[in-house]
Amino acid sequence: MNLPSGHMHPRPFLFLLLVILFSSAFQCPKKTDKVNRAKIKFDYGAIDDSGLRNGEVAVDYEFCIPADQAILDQVMKIDQGVRVMKSSKGRIGCTDQQWLCINSTHNDDWKKHLFAIASLSYVERVEETFYE
Repeated sequence: MNLPSGHMHPRPFLFLLLVILFSSAFQCPKKTDKVNRAKIKFDYGAIDDSGLRNGEVAVDYEFCIPADQAILDQVMKIDQGVRVMKSSKGRIGCTDQQWLCINSTHNDDWKKHLFAIASLSYVERVEETFYE
């Protein structure tokens, strides 16, 4: 194709644009993972593959979700072991418009479940549960 002098062929520009878009797209999940893991406010690195801290005890953790059955259904799809306390604030301090959720690391997929919960946009943070 003959272009008037001084005009660039559009293909190199499109190729460069695609390379930039694809490279930035593949970096986003890493940044997102880092942000989501920052929501987890306890040392999950000390928990083994079986979900036990020091090979002895499972760790319970809590988080708040909006008081909405559809949202609760989303959480339950991640892990049906999640316990919901609709009238409790927990140590984490859920508001009147939120429900307290408690889960445990006592299963083989605990890390996958924890990270999936932390990735939910409406979960602001995840704290270890301390029973009194």
